Amino acid sequence: MEKKKYPDLEKGMFHGLHKAVQERTGISLPVIHQALTEQDDRSKKKLQAIRVALEIIRERGLLAEDEYCEPDLNNPAVSEPVAEYAMLDLQKAYTYWDYLKWTFLDRVELIRGKVVKMSPAPSSIHQLVVRVVNRYFDQFFIDKPCGLFYAPFDVRLPVPGARKDSTVVQPDLTVICDVSKIDERGCFGVPDIMVEILSPGNSRHDMNVKFNLYEASGVQEYWIIQPQERSILIYLLENGRYIGLPPFTEGTVACGRLFSGLILPVDEVFGYLPKEHI
Repeated sequence: MEKKKYPDLEKGMFHGLHKAVQERTGISLPVIHQALTEQDDRSKKKLQAIRVALEIIRERGLLAEDEYCEPDLNNPAVSEPVAEYAMLDLQKAYTYWDYLKWTFLDRVELIRGKVVKMSPAPSSIHQLVVRVVNRYFDQFFIDKPCGLFYAPFDVRLPVPGARKDSTVVQPDLTVICDVSKIDERGCFGVPDIMVEILSPGNSRHDMNVKFNLYEASGVQEYWIIQPQERSILIYLLENGRYIGLPPFTEGTVACGRLFSGLILPVDEVFGYLPKEHI
């Protein structure tokens, strides 16, 4: 007989919880029944049903905090939810399925299976720049068959030489013109343009780690916006390598080559930022 994934729950703990789980999640009873009775966690909804059932069990004092079921390590779709970034094993290689089940306040990305903590909530400077950048991109793409998405938005990048579903990033802005790459969870594939806005805490990550990652994955254009320097860098993919255009600084208008007419006037992007506050 196949070993149950959740051995701690074979004592009938899920009995009578179906309605309570439905009230909290809105998931249909047949799906909840499959999840709880058969311990079937092969979809996001079923996994959510199991997790909510466990929460209810804990609330009723039937399961200690440290008794959550041991995951089946041979099944990449099964992993243990965590509450804090510090609880993760940063030496372990994770997948997108692990990433889906993490529930904590810290913002993280998954780079070739390794967890990378993102900066805390974006600063006011970051958000002011985002507002202007989004406005220009919105105006340009509003009548074009491309998807324009803002963080938080998961991009599952296929990285050559890396394990499948082992890289998940959240660019500040993403342009995707092949709509077949867009699904209910975000983007699965390589976007056309990735835009990152630097903050003091993420400069090295975006300038080095993501630069190499986007280049290896085949992202056609990588835009890096630097509020502290009041400049914009644009890298174009040529023969598998990024070629940088001259930096766009105050008094100039940033533009790439992939989309004629897509521009960012540097003075407009940083116009709301007092120099003494940068």
